[in-house]
Amino acid sequence: MDSSTIIIGIIMVALCSLPFILSGSNRTKNEGKIKNSIFELAQKNNTTILQNDFWFKSAIGINTNSNELFFYRKIKDIETSEIIQLAEYQKCKVVKLNDNSNHIELLQIVLVPNSSNKAETVLEIYNAEFSPQLNNEVKIIEKWSKLINDSINTSTKIKKAV
Repeated sequence: MDSSTIIIGIIMVALCSLPFILSGSNRTKNEGKIKNSIFELAQKNNTTILQNDFWFKSAIGINTNSNELFFYRKIKDIETSEIIQLAEYQKCKVVKLNDNSNHIELLQIVLVPNSSNKAETVLEIYNAEFSPQLNNEVKIIEKWSKLINDSINTSTKIKKAV
């Protein structure tokens, strides 16, 4: 009787833990696909990514030497990939929209171009409509807005010096 109880207990624990194990392996597989996608984007542009971050179905990377920003996102089978020449922009700003309860609904990095006839470039970091909960996106947007502005300012100083 004791051995049958132990066997049933082991089977129940295995069955209960199976969804968590499968979910973790799916998450790891999806992160791998996102990483590959952004690195392939850089490789097609004959450059490398020196710094990067990955979060919910999204990735961002930068090559500070060539002043290029890479962005990749796949939401609901819609892929967005962008290669942005930071020399064409004067600054980046963070857009944060809250709902009536002061919960974050949208986080975006908006790149303001040097030329007035070029539209702003918007990189959506978080959208409550597609992502179930906010994780590290606030830290990511703060980090990347600073990194992008630093890169833009560095390239502006180099242009002025030349």
